[in-house]
Formats: sequence, structure tokens, C-alpha cells
Amino acid sequence: MEDLRNALDRCKKQLAVLENRNINLKTQLANILQYHFDRSLLEKLEYFHTAFLQMDTRFEALRNEVALQQAWLTPHGSDFSNEEHIRRHQQHMLEKLENMERDARRLGLGFDEYVTEHFPVNLVLQAQEIRKRDIR
Repeated sequence: MEDLRNALDRCKKQLAVLENRNINLKTQLANILQYHFDRSLLEKLEYFHTAFLQMDTRFEALRNEVALQQAWLTPHGSDFSNEEHIRRHQQHMLEKLENMERDARRLGLGFDEYVTEHFPVNLVLQAQEIRKRDIR
């Protein structure tokens, strides 16, 4: 069961990284919205805002599954007769995490491309610097 605990710890760390990236993207979007911009771009920016919020919802759902898995892996909650079920659940969580990583990467790249195309370079650089600083 120690291997499951270690894998769960890695899962928690990866989830935290994804959540932080999503926060950084939302912060970048908020910074963009603080400046005057062509209102015709608002629809696409709203799309990204909605997509970031949907990612938050997915993160929350996975965080709940992680908490359940954590409870199953605690000494008091462990029922080793269900070890196969716990392993399958963990595999399912890892697959969800991989899908979220792929979707978050795709969303982040799409947002970066859109920002680069439609907003002044100095604003883009400023927003990217904030994002880099937050990641560190």
C-alpha cells in the first residue's frame, strides 16, 4: 500500500501544479481586462474565462476523489481486502489527471496564442512576467 500512498502524493502535487497554472491564466486574463481593449474581443475572452472556471470544477472533483483515496489509505480507513478496488480507483484518478494535464496545456497554449495575436506586446510581456513569477 506504500506504493499507492506515494503515487497519491505525486498526484496531489501534479494537481496543485495544474491548479496554480490555471490561477495564473485567470490572473493574466484579469490583467488584460484591466486595460482598454477592443470590445469585439470580449466574446473570446469570456470563452477563456468560462474554460478556466470549468477547469476549476474538474480540479475540485478530482480533489474530492483524492481525499476519498487518502481516507482509504489511512491506517484506520484501510481495508486491505479492497486493495484491488483502491488500485483501480487510483488508476482511474491518474487517467483523469493525465486528461486534465493535456486539456490544461491545450487551453493555456490557446490562450497564449490568442493573447499574443490580439494584445500589445508590452501587455503580453507584463502578463507573462506575472505568470512566470507566480509559477516560481
